[in-house]
Amino acid sequence: MKIKWIGAIGFWIILSYLQFAIAVDTDNHTVTVTVNTINEIAVTGGNVLLTINTATAGSEPTNAADATSGLLWTSNASGKKITIGTNLASPEYTLKALATGVSGGTAASEVTVSNISQDFITGVSTTTGSSSTRYTASATVEGGAGSDIHTITFTIVDN
Repeated sequence: MKIKWIGAIGFWIILSYLQFAIAVDTDNHTVTVTVNTINEIAVTGGNVLLTINTATAGSEPTNAADATSGLLWTSNASGKKITIGTNLASPEYTLKALATGVSGGTAASEVTVSNISQDFITGVSTTTGSSSTRYTASATVEGGAGSDIHTITFTIVDN
C-alpha cells in the first residue's frame, strides 16, 4: 500500500512540476490596415495619328477616325467620373472623342475636345474599368493644310 501512496504522491509532484515547466508567456499587439482613396487611370494603345487626306469633289475633306487607344482605371471611391481635355486653346481642326465598350461606368455623349475638361465617362464608383476611345478628326477646306498636336488629359474627378 505504501508503494501505491508513494507512486501517487510522486505522480502528483511530477504533474505539478510539468504544469509550471510548460507554462507559456503570451503577449499581443494591434495591426491596423488602412486603405487610402485610390484613383488611378492609364491610357492604352499609345499615340494616335489622324490623317485627313481625301475628299469627294465638291465636298469637305473626309473625316479621319481611330479607335486603337483606350483607358483602364481603378477607383475605390464613389461618385467619380472621368473627364477629357486638351492642351490646345484654339485648335485649327475639330477633334471629337467618344468612349466605347465601357465597363465600370457610363459613356458620355461624343464630345468636341477642348481645353475645358468635359465629361467622358460618368458613374465611376468603387470599380475597375476599361473603355476604348474613338477619335474623329474633321477639317474644312477653309482651314487649309496643317497639323494640330493635342496632349489629351483624362482625369478621375468627383461628380
